[in-house]
Amino acid sequence: MPVAPSGPCEVVVVGSGTGVGKTRVTTLLVQGLRALGRRTWVHKPISCGGWDGTSADDGRVLAGLCGDGQDPSSICPLQFPEPAAPSLAARLAGRHISLADLRSALDACRGDHDLVIEGAGGVLSPLSADRRGILDLVAGRLPALVVCTPALGTLNATALTVAAARQAGVELLGLILNQAGAPQGTIAESHAQEELEALCALPVLSMLPHAVESAPGAATTLAQAVLGAWGQAGERHGPQSRPREALR
Repeated sequence: MPVAPSGPCEVVVVGSGTGVGKTRVTTLLVQGLRALGRRTWVHKPISCGGWDGTSADDGRVLAGLCGDGQDPSSICPLQFPEPAAPSLAARLAGRHISLADLRSALDACRGDHDLVIEGAGGVLSPLSADRRGILDLVAGRLPALVVCTPALGTLNATALTVAAARQAGVELLGLILNQAGAPQGTIAESHAQEELEALCALPVLSMLPHAVESAPGAATTLAQAVLGAWGQAGERHGPQSRPREALR
């Protein structure tokens, strides 16, 4: 049986593209970890679009997860009006964001608590002014989950995401198969799990139904699966595999 980590569990939630459900998975994972009695913070480097005059849509959703002593301003410190790639949205707002800025903000969220970090867009979406992305921010430092959907086209999109992450040196814990839209009953959907696992050489840690929010225990089940994968990764690499100072 996988052993859950005794220390803080830190994981990055990335997606095979925009709209696959990263924020949904991040929300459920934070809720599940807390339901298991674990202090948990959440962080998203940049959120763009869905502007209400003061904040972006994902920023507002994640703000609702503030707890366990986290400063609300650290949850999503950079938010911009335009629904565009973060580097472009920031530039249009007159901001110059460096990778060092993003690293400093993430650094400030680490501590003696679990931390769930949500990426923005796909893994190659540029975040900083010099077009560095989430992989540049976490490579060799923090492991990731890949959120994907069972819809037609997921095999190519997910395999490309996994390949890019591995090439960048990001450790992948597994896939989260999220039914982002209403099920269509297609062959692609019904075979998505087995095909993705074979193509990506990664386990599907959790399959989230379309109405997962109404499924009892879904958040806790997701959290247990992620903790198990984290524990297995720690067993493979040893206690020194993810130094706490790696982002410092």
